[in-house]
Amino acid sequence: MKSINKIALILALLMTLVFPTVAFGEDLDGETNNTTDETQVSSEVDQDADVETDEDIEDEEVVEEGNGKGKGNSKVWKEAKAAVEAEKDDIEALKDGIEDELEALETSLEAAEALGDEAAIADIKLQLEAKKLEMNEYKVQMKVKIQEMQEIVRNKYTQEELEALQEVSLRFDSIENVDVIPVENVLFKKGNAKFDTPPVIKEGRTLIPVRAVSEALGAKVEYDDVEKIVTITKDEKVVVFSLTEGTVTVNEETVEIDVPAEVMNNRTMVPLRFIAEQLELSVEWDQETQTINID
Repeated sequence: MKSINKIALILALLMTLVFPTVAFGEDLDGETNNTTDETQVSSEVDQDADVETDEDIEDEEVVEEGNGKGKGNSKVWKEAKAAVEAEKDDIEALKDGIEDELEALETSLEAAEALGDEAAIADIKLQLEAKKLEMNEYKVQMKVKIQEMQEIVRNKYTQEELEALQEVSLRFDSIENVDVIPVENVLFKKGNAKFDTPPVIKEGRTLIPVRAVSEALGAKVEYDDVEKIVTITKDEKVVVFSLTEGTVTVNEETVEIDVPAEVMNNRTMVPLRFIAEQLELSVEWDQETQTINID
């Protein structure tokens, strides 16, 4: 009897120990599954965060390209410039046509006045007024295109570059008889110059950084720091500026220059009209828009 009681007691103890262990094991499995689910949710959130970050970066890159900093900006800038140039050329052609018609009408008016033909005089004057109004419309359109071109040129510079140019401009403003020309007011039909020193008008002459202009137009520029000589080479033409002597030679022949080259802001500045002539370019000053057009 005592043996039976001992066996029963042992079985009871074993059952007491086994059931909590099984229950505890089930709880662990449940916690493990919950943890796995939470990890999956966390991972999905992290992935969403990564996507947002990538999109933010892409947006920033698009903005940078619009401000003249992106990789593809050069192509976009050139295409925009070419499009406005084409529109500007079309308006210019129409303007030229109106100018020819105005000249013809003026000639006809003189002939009618010489004959005393009052009816013809009145008719021609009406035509002249109509053509002048048409010309004014084209001038307004041209001014708009020039403003668009100025904006395109300005957008080629980063904000930091514009601020640096502004600092140089402020220094130049303190120099007597020197007026700064905004970089967007110098419009190149061929080539794309970019300045780190703004052009200036000094004593009635426009001075422009020679390297920026020359290289933009396909010329090679070399500077001899010892002799203080600037050499510009384009095709068969070699132009040499001596900064110490203030002289210029073209293909080894000395030529006169009304304003000598000089150094401003560590950049060699030369008379625009002179260098344009040597590189066989035309230069036009538009008084109304205060722009220089180089073709």
